[in-house]
Amino acid sequence: MASSITTIQPTAIPNGARRNAKAETRMLHEWVSLHGWQAQAIYELRLGPTPQTLVGQVVSPQLEAMLRVSLWYADLIVPTERELLVVEAKVQPKPGAVGETLWYSTLVPTTPVLAPYANLPVVPVVLFGESNDALNSFARALGVRVELYTPPWIAEYLSTRQFRNRSTPSPGTSLV
Repeated sequence: MASSITTIQPTAIPNGARRNAKAETRMLHEWVSLHGWQAQAIYELRLGPTPQTLVGQVVSPQLEAMLRVSLWYADLIVPTERELLVVEAKVQPKPGAVGETLWYSTLVPTTPVLAPYANLPVVPVVLFGESNDALNSFARALGVRVELYTPPWIAEYLSTRQFRNRSTPSPGTSLV
């Protein structure tokens, strides 16, 4: 079984609009390296097919062709010896990440390149750089594994990016 785990070569994360979240990409790569999964990590794998249609509309052949190829990409797929991880990474915990990894997990059986891993249980995973107990509990209640990785550079990121336009109110200031 170990030989089937390395049949897909890892791919570089492509440049482009989908990879504008550099902190999430960096966090994801560091987390993968901590686990030693570089050889089997599959980044930005297109899942499906997931065709879409327009109900009650006549469309051109070109638009019909575009609708047949909906693009859904998991941040990371990792086949291990025991399970197939479907990972969505967010520095800041977001409920949408839970839904995304659940959706992506349902697309695994329809993704031809993942057929060699059909015998592995599919495990939806969210990787968060910050912890939110309520969201973590929500995710776990839906069967999503929550992984927390706080990289050493997170404080600088929070100061310069995530909280750059925020300020805390002075004590006693009305929030209304």
